Amino acid sequence: MKHISHKGFTLVELLVVIAILGLLIGLLLPAVQMVREATRRMTCTNHLRQLGIAAHNYHDIHEELPAESYYATNRMTGKIAPPVVLEDGIDEDHASFRVRLLPFIEQTAIRELMRQEPNLENLSTTPIPLFFCSSNPNRLVDIGNNATRQYASHYYGIAGALGYDSSGKFYETDERQTIIAIGPYMLGPFANTGTIIIGGQVPFGSITDGLSNTFLVGEISWSNYGAHYNWIRGTAITDMFPFTALSSAKGLAHNFPINAGKDENLKIVLDWKGTQYDVPTRGQGAGHGISGFGSDHVNGANFAHTDGSVHFYNQATDTTLLMYVSTRDGGETIP
Repeated sequence: MKHISHKGFTLVELLVVIAILGLLIGLLLPAVQMVREATRRMTCTNHLRQLGIAAHNYHDIHEELPAESYYATNRMTGKIAPPVVLEDGIDEDHASFRVRLLPFIEQTAIRELMRQEPNLENLSTTPIPLFFCSSNPNRLVDIGNNATRQYASHYYGIAGALGYDSSGKFYETDERQTIIAIGPYMLGPFANTGTIIIGGQVPFGSITDGLSNTFLVGEISWSNYGAHYNWIRGTAITDMFPFTALSSAKGLAHNFPINAGKDENLKIVLDWKGTQYDVPTRGQGAGHGISGFGSDHVNGANFAHTDGSVHFYNQATDTTLLMYVSTRDGGETIP
């Protein structure tokens, strides 16, 4: 009788093959995730670069960088200032610098809608993809008691340095907004030594530290950040709180490194003119005027410089260096 052989895997061989496949998949998945994150980080870099180009185009027309917002009242005198109306007829006192960049990022349609909308924040139900970091899927935010969720932005202007650097140098702040408290939240002090500040009036000629040595915009894009506002808000949209929190620009403080706000247990104390106060827990450690810069990228965040270049800063970067690069005319020596 002829013996018939059956070709195939034995149980042991099959288990070995499955084990090898599992090992290969285990090795492949991290590589795939790394490639995806590299793509997301590249997209984020491109968004910041486009915002830098838009800021340059804005400067070409207005001869200054876009303002974080404008004051409606002078806190020192109590006098009501006339509203700031831009040349296109839109009253934007409290709108963010992002609103001023809309015509330069191919968003003129939304710009036109603002002529017919008395409350600009209502238009923040429209997403602006350029304002999002691809590594953070959280883009909708709740603002107060509004029933409609609104779209935020993951990119914030650099208002300047706050407090003292490691050499003891103190950075002056905006005298109209120093330390103002609403409930448990401290809203100040507010930096004005950077490029995106309340009141604006920052031409390239005033950036004596050099455009390549000065921050313009940075990421606050980590997923659990608790103080995102919609992309339209710069400060307050109404006159109820004319001296209120910066929403679209932040300062960089010596005691607040990149990604510090991601530590839920972090408690920062910032020395401001000899006064000790706790940076508020809003946003898991990030205050209104204090830097909450960080991202869901690995170990750091992207920053656009005023010359339009974009650089990734590791979370271990010395905060003194970050403060130096955040000022426009501090005269610091940047390594």
